Amino acid sequence: MPSGLLWIILALAFSALPVRAEPIKVAYSGVSAAGTPLWLAKDEGIFAKHGLEADLVTVRSAPIQVSALVSNEVQFVRGSVSSMLTAAAQGAKLKILFSLFAERASYDFLVSPSITRPIDLRGKKIGVQDFSGLLWTLTMLSLREMGLDPQKDKISIQAIGDSTVIAQSLASGLIDGAALDKLQSVRLQGLGVKVLFDLSRIAFPSSPFMSAEVFIQQNPEAVEKFVKALIEASAIMRAQKERGLAVLQKHIKADRQLAEIGYKNLLEDLTPYTFVTVKGLKTVQEIIALRDPKIAKYNVEELLDQRILKKIVASGFVDDIERKYKIAR
Repeated sequence: MPSGLLWIILALAFSALPVRAEPIKVAYSGVSAAGTPLWLAKDEGIFAKHGLEADLVTVRSAPIQVSALVSNEVQFVRGSVSSMLTAAAQGAKLKILFSLFAERASYDFLVSPSITRPIDLRGKKIGVQDFSGLLWTLTMLSLREMGLDPQKDKISIQAIGDSTVIAQSLASGLIDGAALDKLQSVRLQGLGVKVLFDLSRIAFPSSPFMSAEVFIQQNPEAVEKFVKALIEASAIMRAQKERGLAVLQKHIKADRQLAEIGYKNLLEDLTPYTFVTVKGLKTVQEIIALRDPKIAKYNVEELLDQRILKKIVASGFVDDIERKYKIAR
């Protein structure tokens, strides 16, 4: 056999071998409708399509999320800006990559039926997941916007568990208030719980994806694949209702009626991509500085690294995906 022909055959044989997907771990803090694009990217094979073998893990503690990123135990986190900002201000080399949601907090501050005005929260109990994560930040932001001070007004803020536990505690009267996502809000309003403050009116980074600076520097292709996969997952969510609903129902364990409400709320905030802004980060910084004044000196712009998202947008990838799934822009 001529050597030239042999090399062609060998080249074709090697090109036909399956390319091993790059393994990554993605941590997220809890079960909420905002996690749907991430779950869809895993369940529907979108990560695999983009050359990634993704393992999704629940890490409810914000400090543990930070530790896992720094130690490379996980490569990406969808979680709390407040904990990442705190860690970055203390020297951790972390970066926010992008978000899939409009920059507002789609959460309500909910209260028991007996509470009708913010002043009624004086001397009451409020539930959070921990004292550094998203729900704590949103709680403190809500209280500030309502003119309340936890110390002066003797409001007891208690770490009692994840959003599911918090919702159950509010419904049963074990606590008097909590900041929870819109889907939980709808569910609890059916039980008599009331909305005292709508957080969506405030500029706030919503469910951003983050990574460690060293991982981004050493693995830019993996980061690009990750961002592209989630942009495509967002397009599927917006274009193919039944696929999105199926994933939402599966993970939040809701009936069809509640899942429909969650899907509708999701579409109000879901975007092709969102650049996290300095303005939104400063909102978070102001709240954290109430607990640790040194945080106020940190330049929040250092937490942003959205160069890969800019590259993807400039390449026309987003436009191509939107056309593929017939999304009018």
